[in-house]
Amino acid sequence: MEAANEYRERLAEKSFELFEKWNDVVLAVKPAAQELVREKVRSVVLEQNLPKSFVDTVDWDILHLCMESEYADVYPPGFFASQAYWYMKGHFPCGWQGQFPDGRLVVF
Repeated sequence: MEAANEYRERLAEKSFELFEKWNDVVLAVKPAAQELVREKVRSVVLEQNLPKSFVDTVDWDILHLCMESEYADVYPPGFFASQAYWYMKGHFPCGWQGQFPDGRLVVF
């Protein structure tokens, strides 16, 4: 949540006009992001008997990765883009140790 809030704050500083369109962009991007997440996590959710909160967390990460990409020409991608590395390697970021932004990512 902190990373998403921080990114939106920086975006608002750079372009308040684009920041005001954030929710509209979320509504446009979210269905495709959720469909992708459901497809990609289906087997691990079944194999590991993972709760809905797992899927919700991956949804959040991928949606915000998309949002960072959407606004990359205004403010560079950060936290969520760095999580994409782990997803692409077949791992799942599953927590944070320490006080954000200090600390470190926990990966499964």
